[in-house]
Amino acid sequence: MQTTPRGFVPGPKPCPHCGRVLQPLTADLNGREVFAGWEPCGCDGAAAARAEWEAERRRADEAASAASWERKLDASGIPPRFRDARHPWARRLAERIAAGDGLYLHGGNGTGKTTLACAAALICLRNGMSVRFAVATKLLDELREFGEAQRELLAALARCDLLVVDDLGKEGAATPRAAEKLFDLFNDRYNSQTLVHPRPFVVTSNFPRNEVAVRVSDGGSGVAIASRLRETTEAVLMGGEDWRIHGKN
Repeated sequence: MQTTPRGFVPGPKPCPHCGRVLQPLTADLNGREVFAGWEPCGCDGAAAARAEWEAERRRADEAASAASWERKLDASGIPPRFRDARHPWARRLAERIAAGDGLYLHGGNGTGKTTLACAAALICLRNGMSVRFAVATKLLDELREFGEAQRELLAALARCDLLVVDDLGKEGAATPRAAEKLFDLFNDRYNSQTLVHPRPFVVTSNFPRNEVAVRVSDGGSGVAIASRLRETTEAVLMGGEDWRIHGKN
């Protein structure tokens, strides 16, 4: 008859709540009998202690989950005022994005373009997609610069699952270098698309795609950007009155 080697196993101990003697438990670990705690007590005090321990663990898990979500939000660049964005079209657009479809949201001021883009992006982020949000004016300013920081920015924007570019064309004509780099960014994402990693982008603008060419740049890069947007995005016209002014949602 084979015997299982036995590690250190402490003796019985009393329940701290009712005094009942609790026997030690053992488990087999790679052929060795090891101590695995004491049997649970069924008294009310022990049950309350277990419930409190489980509640504390849930609180810790929730805190860790909230902290992880905040880190994802910070990394995404979604502005704080839009981190609770809601829109009735958001889920439908998020499904389109997850399927690899790019979207070009255009319309007048206050028609909900940025709200919709962020609401859909938040759903994508919760569903595990990596998201980066960039305001066009700031992005073009950063693309004017040279150096390692610019290369790292372009690489991050090119690699993320979803890129949101807000208010394209509002900034007026960019420098030739910035416009060229913006086209390179769109083109890199376009050329790296696969069935597994479609890398769509969502663009918001006050102007239709054919006007963006001259708004972004009066050179060839502006035309190339508009052409790439026509190839990779579906235009969604955001109509109606300015809901920010008239209080509509």
